[in-house]
Amino acid sequence: MVLNLMTKSKVLKELENYIKDFNDSNDLKLSYDTIRIDFSKQHKLTKIKALGNWKKINKSNRTIFSGLRKKIIDDEVTSVYQLENYNIFYYNSNKDKPRYRLATMVIFGLKQYHKEPIPHQKIDEILSILKNITSIDLCFDMKQKPNIDNLKENFRVRQYLTSEKVKTDTYYINNPNILMLDRVCIYNKAKKNDLKGRLYRIEATISIPNIKALALPLYEFKDIIKLLVPFDNKRTRPKDTV
Repeated sequence: MVLNLMTKSKVLKELENYIKDFNDSNDLKLSYDTIRIDFSKQHKLTKIKALGNWKKINKSNRTIFSGLRKKIIDDEVTSVYQLENYNIFYYNSNKDKPRYRLATMVIFGLKQYHKEPIPHQKIDEILSILKNITSIDLCFDMKQKPNIDNLKENFRVRQYLTSEKVKTDTYYINNPNILMLDRVCIYNKAKKNDLKGRLYRIEATISIPNIKALALPLYEFKDIIKLLVPFDNKRTRPKDTV
């Protein structure tokens, strides 16, 4: 499943169409919640700063730094800047050290139930400048509690512990051994966002090596979902989904 992207300024629309086509063909409801873009500060930062008021985040702000660390993998969070009050951040990357000419844009909270999402125009403005998407978090939400034991039979699953070593209902597959699928996280979405009722989220971090030839491991992610929740025999959609 490969899609050629002809217009760089429309990368988000092409990504949305790609996911929609898969959803329609498989009777699923996958959505993207996070977008990451690596970019050259030397060539892009001036235009990025012109989009609005970017404020530097103090490292003592544990709420933001903790949330941001969960949205990046194997990278050091150094100086961080936030666009106004949106969940739009960029941080200086160490991926090209010692030159330190790269930065990473992180836009998250795009699939939420407890607050308004980031205006689509803001995301379009950023992508029209950066013309790329490096990775995404793709999520699947459901009301049924996921079957973690079934998942453990196929993957090495780690349960998240608090700083006091208290077990939580958040689980990670940090190395799925699937090309471009970097990590999977399963957690209680209702508890995290103080929502009414039951809601669980399965979230996959997926790398995009070449945005001009978009090919994502969506069928592989679907197979993981099938391990966590039973599918309807007459339909392909999992039972009791949102």
